[in-house]
Amino acid sequence: MNLNVLMVFLKLVLMGESTTMKMRLLDKSECFRAFLLLIGRDKSISTHERKSLLEIGRILGFENRFCETSIDDLLENKYINADPPKFSHVAIAETFLRDAINVAFADDKFNTEEVRWLESIAVANGLSEMWLHDEISRFCGDPGQEGFALRIGELV
Repeated sequence: MNLNVLMVFLKLVLMGESTTMKMRLLDKSECFRAFLLLIGRDKSISTHERKSLLEIGRILGFENRFCETSIDDLLENKYINADPPKFSHVAIAETFLRDAINVAFADDKFNTEEVRWLESIAVANGLSEMWLHDEISRFCGDPGQEGFALRIGELV
């Protein structure tokens, strides 16, 4: 995952330099929750995943302490809503899913639970599983390409 490219993307969105739609607070919250649940799918949180999620939380405008606590409590928290997020616009879902593919590979593994989680998000937002699988295939074909740098920040 190219975290630097993600940072540039998120900063552009936060600064209002993007020509695309902006995320509402609910979309930002859903985005962070969905990233949290994604990294917790394999029942472990790598150092790289933690660092990435802290940076995503910062870019989305969440306090560092909130993000740290959320990550620390993730694996034991029975009360976190495990339903797939429903974003306010399909473009937000597409951007999230592309970024989530990057995050899912942050620990150099992409397990079945992570794929199922992303499939459920795609379907909940009107995208097909085939669309998601095409995006995963494209990423796997060239994981270093800039087209797959995290972009959710453009929508903040």
